[in-house]
Amino acid sequence: MVVDSEEAAEIEPPSRTVPDEGACAALLERVMAASHAAPQAHVAVIGHHTLPFVLALLKRGCLSVRSLRPGAAAPDCEPVELAWIVDLHDQGELGDALRAARSRVGSRGRIVVEGTRCGWRNALASLAKDALAAGLDVIAADRQANRLILAASTRLAMAA
Repeated sequence: MVVDSEEAAEIEPPSRTVPDEGACAALLERVMAASHAAPQAHVAVIGHHTLPFVLALLKRGCLSVRSLRPGAAAPDCEPVELAWIVDLHDQGELGDALRAARSRVGSRGRIVVEGTRCGWRNALASLAKDALAAGLDVIAADRQANRLILAASTRLAMAA
């Protein structure tokens, strides 16, 4: 099947939020350190324009890296130690991305949300409510980088 490149560009316009390779590698080091993920971790990158992040993770030595789009079917549900949410277009995608991440990280994994790479203003402002609805707690915040690190809620484990 031949796809017209102009049609493909209309489907998904270029993102202004995707860093270049060098910036992506530096960002990755900060995310891996903040989330305490092992170098060989299994990772899911959730969002649009995820290729630079996937490539940086593979170059770093991650054993398995998946790219997922919010709201798109992904029947595999392979478990991961880290889910990294990047480049969301709107707040509606945040709930989808959090649910997809939560279903993959289990009780010990971490979820990193990059607020500066999301396509709407003040992306992290309502995240606490959305995280709670997805069964997640905020365990760390980097206000300067506009990044949150989430984990499975301990309230759910205590209630069980």
